[in-house]
Amino acid sequence: MSTIAPHRRDDWPRRLALLAAVLVALIIIPSARAQAGPPAYQLQYLGPGSPAAINNSGTVVGARLNGSNYEPLVSVGGGAWSSLPVLPGAVSVFPTDINDAGVIVGVSYNAAFNAVAVRWTPAGGGYTIQELPRLPGDPSSYATAINNLGQIVGARGALGYIPAATTGWLYSDALGVVDLFATYGWAIAPRDLNDHGLLLGSTERLNLNTGALEPIPAGPPNYQPITGVAINNSAQMVGTAALSSVSLNVVSVFRYSGGAWSFIAGTSRYTTASSLNNLGDIGFGELGAGLYLDGLGTYPLGGLLDPAVVGAGWVITGSGAKINDGRQVATIARNTITGQTGGVLLTPAGTLPPPPAPANLAGVAHPATSSEPFNAIILTWDSAGPAVQSYQMERRVSPAGNWTPLSLTPPGLNTSHTDTTVGVGVTYDYRVRAVGVAGSGPWSNIATVTAPATPLDTTPPTVTILTPANGATVSGVVAVSAQATDNVGVATLEISYWNQYLGQEISLGSVSNSGALSANWDTRSLTPATYTLWATAADALGNWTRAEATVTVTAAGKSMRVSDITLSGTVKGSQATITGLVYIKDGSGQNVANATVAARWTLPNGNVKTVSAKTNSVGRVRFVVTSARGTYTLTVTNVTRNGYTFDAAGSVLSKSITK
Repeated sequence: MSTIAPHRRDDWPRRLALLAAVLVALIIIPSARAQAGPPAYQLQYLGPGSPAAINNSGTVVGARLNGSNYEPLVSVGGGAWSSLPVLPGAVSVFPTDINDAGVIVGVSYNAAFNAVAVRWTPAGGGYTIQELPRLPGDPSSYATAINNLGQIVGARGALGYIPAATTGWLYSDALGVVDLFATYGWAIAPRDLNDHGLLLGSTERLNLNTGALEPIPAGPPNYQPITGVAINNSAQMVGTAALSSVSLNVVSVFRYSGGAWSFIAGTSRYTTASSLNNLGDIGFGELGAGLYLDGLGTYPLGGLLDPAVVGAGWVITGSGAKINDGRQVATIARNTITGQTGGVLLTPAGTLPPPPAPANLAGVAHPATSSEPFNAIILTWDSAGPAVQSYQMERRVSPAGNWTPLSLTPPGLNTSHTDTTVGVGVTYDYRVRAVGVAGSGPWSNIATVTAPATPLDTTPPTVTILTPANGATVSGVVAVSAQATDNVGVATLEISYWNQYLGQEISLGSVSNSGALSANWDTRSLTPATYTLWATAADALGNWTRAEATVTVTAAGKSMRVSDITLSGTVKGSQATITGLVYIKDGSGQNVANATVAARWTLPNGNVKTVSAKTNSVGRVRFVVTSARGTYTLTVTNVTRNGYTFDAAGSVLSKSITK
């Protein structure tokens, strides 16, 4: 017992309440520790709001937002929230802690947003509220915790809705409010205290019995100093610390017990510690609510719900958990069926059972196809329920081989598996079971399936380009042929070439279910260059092979001509502007680009003007001249391009216009 809480006769009612709470704890704690496996939690819905603390009688305190202000709440025995009284003029009030005698502490804000510590005391089936005394000259205070002796600790101010990082105070009815800095030199606002005079704040502890101030023992060397969150009556502590690495933003939860810190949970930056009971159990949050149960392990809180609770639509949505010595838990949940969301009280009701056996395990043989080129056995089964964390599957050669595990795709939650490791025509037995928080459930029925009898074809066809030969020089229309063979059969054979100027593979022809193919390749419109021919063969399972040949295309024998000349003009005063368009095509009627056209204009005054330009991508060139009004004549004198000959006799060489 703390030396600053001396025994007084008028303290007997409170001490009797404390004695009753201790007797309850002595009954609860052994039964909780005797748990053979993780508990199955029943759920009581308290109503909209967030729990802040729970005592060993299952009384929960919390708050809910009304607009932008908090309303203080209490739930007794899992009943619906009731509103706690507030001070006159208070606009936003919330509890922060409750002891086993049902005394509640919290913070009250007035309209000026000034925070003062308050205490609620049970009285006549309800509660009375009292503003706690403050240190001389302090306008504000913030209560953070209360123990079973009625001692209250807190900070001397608030920053928004959190205690400010200032010095703190200790209050008891016997001695009033004590300045922890002036009395003990403790320059930290306390966060928690136990029933034996130990105060915890940030990285330090204060022993009220001795007045000793000491740092929290060091944690793992690869972590920053651990910040204490809660302390129990065995001097166990729970705290959090971030990795020392500047590149990994990871926060973890640790428990101090037996003179050392041990890792509890935390592989992300969102990890928080939220409570510690006298058994050493811990409530924490890491992208959801979790529990560490001493002697049992670490669990996601949602995985501990009784299957009937899960079936009724409840899911845990809180990011932390408040746990008492009876392993009752207060947190936040939502019902996916009714839409209810808010505070809930979870009460252990026996041991959580493992999941049931998955039903209707069945399998079918899967022969290889072109879209799915593998032999396999496809297995399916019914879900074993929402509490399943994974499935395990085993296989044996039927009927009496040794069972061996199969690797399922992590996290192993699918209710199907494709076994691609089967032998040809081998008969197998399969079984599957579900794994939950409480361990593995029973095995399912046995499914017996025979694998496909046809071996998997993994041999690609062979293919050869017969003509033209690799390295050949070609022009005009070229005959291309290819031959393919396969151990089972050629499904497709295609001949194509790569046009580097277009950046495209262009097909010259294809055939199905045949190993021979011939096609004509018209090279007359191609730019003379070296091209790559391809012959590609595939079988029914998609195995394929490609052969290639490099050939040089020349333009020997190509001709081009002026297919047309068009003239148009505009007049402005005594001046005329004439536009002439000249079109160049090859012998097959294709446009010839990049050809140089030489021409001359004969003007109305008899003068001659020579011009020259190259055709664009559509084989056209444009000439423009301006002079006096009269008759204009455009005459093409020559057309040149490498690899082509100009067919002047077959060309339109001259056109006239009068403006």
